[in-house]
Amino acid sequence: MFMTFITFIYRVGNNPKTYYGKYCDDISDDHEGLDNEVKYSLLTALNKYKKNKKPLKSKVFIGIISLSSNNYIPTYSSKHEINCFDFYYDYDHKIYINGKELK
Repeated sequence: MFMTFITFIYRVGNNPKTYYGKYCDDISDDHEGLDNEVKYSLLTALNKYKKNKKPLKSKVFIGIISLSSNNYIPTYSSKHEINCFDFYYDYDHKIYINGKELK
């Protein structure tokens, strides 16, 4: 099993603010784009994070920065990096927004 991760940026709707995300999981080689690989988890997290229960209506735009795999080089990072990302999906399938775990 390869430990892989995707780092990416995203924007919500017309807001010019750029957010940063990291998605750590096995990545299928049969996907419809790396941006689509992370999109479901990101949208689920953003909707859960919102205080009101209305689903997000704005489009979310995702730009992939990198895909890293441990085929040749270990890709381990400490848990401290979670605080550096606006969205973080870890290998244990825990989701963090702004460094705080979503329950």
